[in-house]
Amino acid sequence: MAAGDWKDTLQAARDGNLSLLRYHLDNGVNPNYQHPELLTTPLIESIEHHQHEVTAYLLANGADPKLNAGFSLDSPMTVARRVKNYVAVRLLRPYYSSFLKRFFLNLLRFIRSVFCFFGRYF
Repeated sequence: MAAGDWKDTLQAARDGNLSLLRYHLDNGVNPNYQHPELLTTPLIESIEHHQHEVTAYLLANGADPKLNAGFSLDSPMTVARRVKNYVAVRLLRPYYSSFLKRFFLNLLRFIRSVFCFFGRYF
């Protein structure tokens, strides 16, 4: 990665410059790279500044939707809710399965495995 690419990538995500962001990602800039001074990612910057097209592009091109900002506990979903970016919340929702959904899926898997195990003896 050439010097300054991460700065340009972060600035492009903040400003909504999709063509510049696409250029940097096509040339090998990691979309999950955290700015060493600001400790944030392009995805979080695009969410904070309501750049919906950039957010969708980053998610489609490898940005981690669960990567927290720096040393904080701010995930992209937390940031989207805090700044009331409901479009970003809708884009991120498929990456965050609810607790109840995971619980019931695991319960169904367990029940199926029990029936498969005991099914051999009937």
